[in-house]
Amino acid sequence: NTKGKTLEAELVRVDGKKVYLKLTKNRQVHPVDIAKLAPADQDYINEYLQEQSEKLREKALEKRKAKWHKKYADAKAEAEQFDLPILLLYTAPEWCGYCVMLEDRVFKTSEFKKFSNRNLVLLIADFSEEKDKKKWMKENSILTDKFKVGGYPSTYFITSDLEKKGQLGGYEKGWSTEVYIEKMAAFIGK
Repeated sequence: NTKGKTLEAELVRVDGKKVYLKLTKNRQVHPVDIAKLAPADQDYINEYLQEQSEKLREKALEKRKAKWHKKYADAKAEAEQFDLPILLLYTAPEWCGYCVMLEDRVFKTSEFKKFSNRNLVLLIADFSEEKDKKKWMKENSILTDKFKVGGYPSTYFITSDLEKKGQLGGYEKGWSTEVYIEKMAAFIGK
């Protein structure tokens, strides 16, 4: 500790500004202020907390099932919760053949679903009908002002803070699901 005393103990838990230590000598649990620990022990506690946080995140990601959001606010909240990037898809499957192919050959596959469960928050803008397009653009103007639709389908990879990480335009017929996933992984750093 900061007073120069050495204790042999096992870390039981961390609660706020205290740690609970089980002394090796008598097996009793004692609360200790983290601020009273030596700097090296404080570093250990910080590493321990980081490890525990990462384990909880991994457990949550294992259970997570990605779903297509229609509102940026919902996608942003999930992206921040899981610390994941957002895949923003501009599509029009009712009249765009390439949109249908992309959906059928990539987004509906088990490989993509598995990848997105752990790596992406999904946000869809279905512009099949003009009234839907106008409504979506109004509700999500923060996106449409920054990420323009040049053609359909258009796929952007963005952070919850609207930083562009990458973009895929259109649908490449020769690309397999694996190729799309490799390109997505490259954009998001996986």
